[in-house]
Amino acid sequence: MKRLLKWLGILVAAIGIGIVALIAYVYVASGRVMARTYAVEAPRVPIPADPASIARGKYLAEKVAVCTECHGSDFGGKVVEDNPAMGRLVAANLTRGRGGLPADYGDQDFVRVLTHGVKRDGRSVIFMPVVDYRFTPDDLGAIVAYVKSMPPVDRTVPVMSVGPVARALGLFVNFPLASASLIDHSQPRLLARADPADPVAGGRALMATAGCYACHGPQLTGGMGPPPGGANLTPVGIGGWTQHDFVTALRTHRRPNGSAIDEVMPRAYGEMADEDLARIYAYLRTVPPAGAKSSNQQKAAP
Repeated sequence: MKRLLKWLGILVAAIGIGIVALIAYVYVASGRVMARTYAVEAPRVPIPADPASIARGKYLAEKVAVCTECHGSDFGGKVVEDNPAMGRLVAANLTRGRGGLPADYGDQDFVRVLTHGVKRDGRSVIFMPVVDYRFTPDDLGAIVAYVKSMPPVDRTVPVMSVGPVARALGLFVNFPLASASLIDHSQPRLLARADPADPVAGGRALMATAGCYACHGPQLTGGMGPPPGGANLTPVGIGGWTQHDFVTALRTHRRPNGSAIDEVMPRAYGEMADEDLARIYAYLRTVPPAGAKSSNQQKAAP
């Protein structure tokens, strides 16, 4: 018995040492990733100042790219997550108020962050999923114009504190702990302008602007993003949906059979213009069937 207890003690000690070593590795390695610097040149994007472009930027920031989900409706920033596992994940104050952007923060600084995920000091933005979003030059310019038009908000958000789970996810999966580390900076980061007369091309561009591929996957087979993972948007998952079904599902957050769509899916997408939802549906009709129904889709099946 004494020998057994001795070996159990050794085993417990070995496991404890292993856990401590793993945590130490995660903190050191993730710290290096977050401290890495990048020499990138932001693409030259004209930033308009006319009311129509600013209105377009407002629509994109609130209903398509849903920047307000993290930065707040006033773009004054907020705490997005705060718990021991993930840490305190904070979205910055993007206005010129106290605690916000410095007075000399320029147009190219915005463009660099939104295309490469790189700040003025060369380091990556933290917990900002830039890698999941792509914009046309016109749309990117409109978003920047809208953010610049926001009234100053005096709000100093808390300091970012990254927890062990967020650090581990950033090392071992495509979690946007340091988005710049996930981006191929040698490749163009802007979308080509879609032909206004081509609804399929327009729908494809809208899905890239909305970051849909982050959760629904590059082939739209689902299973990615926060639990329970995005749904399968190919014909395997929504092949029987009509355009009315699709639009109604996004507007009401319920599938055609009445089951609820998970709240991980931003409700703001359901506030897109009818013509934009029609374009997205037109694009989804061209996607080849692939994968399997997501777990939620299987549960929701009649």
